[in-house]
Amino acid sequence: MREYDQSLVKKIQKKTYIKSIAGEDIVMKPVPDDDRECVVDPRVIETTKIKMTVKSLDRNAKFSLYGNRVRPDKVSYDITTTNIHEDEDLVSIKGTHYIDVYTFTPENYIEGKPVLIYLHGGAYMTGDVAEFRMAMRFVCEQSGCKVIFPEYRLAPENPFPAGIEDCHAIVEWVYENAEKLGVDKNKIMVGGDSAGGGLTNSCLVLDKELHHIHYAYEFYSGFVTTFAEYEKKYSDDLFPVITEHEVYARNRINRIRFSGNSGDFYIQGKVSKTDPIVSIMSCEDLSWLPDMTIVCGEYDFLRLCNDDFVKRARSEGVNVKSVRYLGCDHGFMEKVGVLPQAEESLIEMAQTLKNL
Repeated sequence: MREYDQSLVKKIQKKTYIKSIAGEDIVMKPVPDDDRECVVDPRVIETTKIKMTVKSLDRNAKFSLYGNRVRPDKVSYDITTTNIHEDEDLVSIKGTHYIDVYTFTPENYIEGKPVLIYLHGGAYMTGDVAEFRMAMRFVCEQSGCKVIFPEYRLAPENPFPAGIEDCHAIVEWVYENAEKLGVDKNKIMVGGDSAGGGLTNSCLVLDKELHHIHYAYEFYSGFVTTFAEYEKKYSDDLFPVITEHEVYARNRINRIRFSGNSGDFYIQGKVSKTDPIVSIMSCEDLSWLPDMTIVCGEYDFLRLCNDDFVKRARSEGVNVKSVRYLGCDHGFMEKVGVLPQAEESLIEMAQTLKNL
């Protein structure tokens, strides 16, 4: 099921272009049904209108763990057309505990293909396979490859370094069990969104000497654990929008901008917020990174740090593809069947995985 006409996906693909901003080439994915610049996607506007009637943004508002873990408003649909087999395994992590790991396998799978390990987002405290299942199924189908989805331990019950340990252990588990899993251990892609992108970066730091990760694919990634630097840099001028859409764009930007303390619940003083293991931008050198794709929405506060990372990584010789979905905010990727941009972005990810 889709809440939009599938032709909108093709329109995004047809309208895609490359634009140089501040000397950096960015692949631009326009709003499919509005040819104006600096507009919010109409579907994002409708969702924002609803959210604005039930919740106001307050920089000093208390964080509700339950309210963020139980999200009936986060809807997604199964848009696959073939059978996707789903396995669930309990995998031992360093012999100290077990975590749930889901493996999605496409119909008529041929062994020896690349594999995606996907680390979900959710401020290091929320998210699970139920929220991301439809996205994983679709990438699996579109790529013809297996997708591995670990249910890593969540903060605040399990602070740093629990999530990182679990995620990196699964990278090693896939590498060591590649033959049994029927995947190519030399073509491991690790991907994630938001906090999952941050965990992807943590895995990259731990993988620096191992080189088990062949490619990284990140959506609106957490390249930093504190927004203090970007709050100082912030200006409405960095996020231009037409007047009639301004209230919606600012609402979506501030949703992330005002959530800057979420990293505190994850780190809990156990490591410096600028330690490279949690903030890859603190690495003295990035030239060792594998090829990457960095995806972000036009009206996502994290776009500032995503753009900074792309610029720096490229300057140090890393092959980075930067993609921007115009009119979108933070968290669009998992809204499968709700936003055409979600479907189109997952097709892009699947094609990259398939072609490794």
